[in-house]
Amino acid sequence: MLGKFSEQVEINASASAVWNLYSTLQFAKFVVEKLPHIVEKVELIEGNGGSGSVMLVSLPGNASYKEKFVSIDDEKRVKEVEIVEGGYLDLGFSFYGIKFEVIEKDENLSIVKMTIDFETKDAENIPLTIGNFQALVAIMKATVEYFNQKSK
Repeated sequence: MLGKFSEQVEINASASAVWNLYSTLQFAKFVVEKLPHIVEKVELIEGNGGSGSVMLVSLPGNASYKEKFVSIDDEKRVKEVEIVEGGYLDLGFSFYGIKFEVIEKDENLSIVKMTIDFETKDAENIPLTIGNFQALVAIMKATVEYFNQKSK
């Protein structure tokens, strides 16, 4: 079964400022700092933070998984990440990918669109994806708050 969830938020900041957060290793630090109840720790274990880099993501309760930056396109402002070990793959998913797109609306307003694509043989896994989707939406909302505070 193939599945997809998508959500977007508006951020009161330029697309380049938002992309500078989402496209770099700073984003992992941001998530750990702002939402430690969702992500406890993120370690770069391969690469330099660009395409092909692998991160070890530790969740509260000692669960962890590895994600790979499949592509980071600075021109289109698109970052694609795929879980390559552990996490949802251990729970019956054969593919689990997340794409972030930063879209310029005007010079001080942008949209972040997040899409989760997954493949599983077991429809009972869908609630797991919904839970993760809600966590990712919380991360996007934290980004909105961060840039709102910065602009004050």
